[in-house]
Amino acid sequence: MSVVNTGVVGTVLWACVSAGLWAQVPLPIGTRVGVNDVSGYDSQGRRDPFASLVIEHPTAAPPVVVTRAAGLAGVAIADVHIKGIIASGPVGGSGQLFLALIAGPAGVTYLARPRDRLHDAVIRRIDRDGVVFLAQVADETGATRGREVRKTLRPSTGESR
Repeated sequence: MSVVNTGVVGTVLWACVSAGLWAQVPLPIGTRVGVNDVSGYDSQGRRDPFASLVIEHPTAAPPVVVTRAAGLAGVAIADVHIKGIIASGPVGGSGQLFLALIAGPAGVTYLARPRDRLHDAVIRRIDRDGVVFLAQVADETGATRGREVRKTLRPSTGESR
């Protein structure tokens, strides 16, 4: 073996090779490399600064999946868009009935009458300008109560369609 002596660096390299410090020794899987277990560090009861502070607790029960009915009965009031109002019967008469064209989330349009049920509401009344729903809302105590929600054919500024 021919080694070129380049001063101090060459002497150090020659010493390491001859001492066998660069020999590859197979390490068992899971061996911690480069960690000195005898460091002398005493944590004195303090927490590890590199340990995660977030502790994940398993949930008590899996989330409840709500299945919805097919058709208009499966559409939530938040997903409703009023597309049109149809008046039937004599114009201006007391027997005039209004029907609403209601678009659902998938772009499907339904023909709705008063007292038709939605997923979380009932259609209370329909007039020329829009539809009034009676929504079932849970308050902070968990009790459900009715609340009127009006969706108009032409939403005003600030009102979502």
